[in-house]
Amino acid sequence: MRMKTTGVSLMAVTLLATMGAGVRAEGPTVSGFVDVGYNYNQNGQATNKYRSYDANANTITLQNAKIGIAGEMENTVGYNVELMYGYDASVTNATGFYTPVSSSTANSLEADISQAYLTYPCSITGAKFTLGKFVTPFGVEVIEAKDNYNISRGLLFGYAVPTNHTGLKADRGFSDGQLTTTIGIVNGWDNMNDNNSGKTAIAQIGTTLIPKTSIMLGGSYGAEQDVPTSTSVDQRSVNGNGRGLIDAIVKMAPTDSLTFIANADFGEEKFNDSSDLTSDKRTTGNWSGIGLHANFQITDAVSIAGRWESLDDDGTRTGSEQVLRSETVTLQTKKDSVIYRLEYRTDHSTYQNTDMSDDNYGNYAFKGKTGNYDRASQSTIGAQVILTF
Repeated sequence: MRMKTTGVSLMAVTLLATMGAGVRAEGPTVSGFVDVGYNYNQNGQATNKYRSYDANANTITLQNAKIGIAGEMENTVGYNVELMYGYDASVTNATGFYTPVSSSTANSLEADISQAYLTYPCSITGAKFTLGKFVTPFGVEVIEAKDNYNISRGLLFGYAVPTNHTGLKADRGFSDGQLTTTIGIVNGWDNMNDNNSGKTAIAQIGTTLIPKTSIMLGGSYGAEQDVPTSTSVDQRSVNGNGRGLIDAIVKMAPTDSLTFIANADFGEEKFNDSSDLTSDKRTTGNWSGIGLHANFQITDAVSIAGRWESLDDDGTRTGSEQVLRSETVTLQTKKDSVIYRLEYRTDHSTYQNTDMSDDNYGNYAFKGKTGNYDRASQSTIGAQVILTF
């Protein structure tokens, strides 16, 4: 990750930040945070399997140092640029952000432009158009840990939904904001440059008409697979291999101090059938998940949150046919602009290798302290400090 390409990318990020900071006539606002964490794997491993932003174990990690610049021009055209550095950026940087020197450095760049877009109000439709790179509207959790209830991101955010899109979307509110709609055309899931000639449609509708309750229903559909580059016979188009997603969220706040959230995701994707390379025959992969979140504000400064999730995957998203389940409890205290968190999380998998001819027969999903895949679960203890400004 210290190669020349990374250095050039970091210089470009710095230049963008400098340029953005210079747009003072329109009164830009600057905000950001620094997020540092530590995570201990009780199986004695250096990596937390099936984790996204907290995969590092037994090391103090700069998770995210982020700065954002936003404002609006006199003609009501708005802008927003958000720059990230740290481990979280290596997870979120979209395909096309930079060209790796080799495949071994493809996912090691710890810098990212998490969002960079322009907004345009439309007087005819009443909608606000957003053009550029923006975070996904799907899922309960977000990239920035400070805006989540827990330190770690859940299984659904890591595997069931995308994190960002590059393209065009339109947002419109009705009934004094009690009904919201979003539609858009984007390059795809987590890519700045489209990896095929197809586009992906996104849509979402939300309502707060029910007292103390908000409901969001959305989804996406489009081709997400890379165009084949090999010279083998398997050169069929991937544009017909659509990936579909349905995302549903219900949030309830029965009291000022108590919040419940339920999230369900259903996904499907077509693939060229490798057993028949000469036809248009396709196979279908599926995944589905459910998540339950709760947060109780004990005092103005102290809160406790819980999360339970289950992800049923046929191997399309995680690489193995299994049901993953996790339980998480997070204690948080906040003083002035600093957030302190402690978290306990455990993950379980139903995966078991039952191939009698395989030397790894009987292995489970997780490694134990001996280094063998002899555990069906892993547990971690995490700590986090976030300074916001």
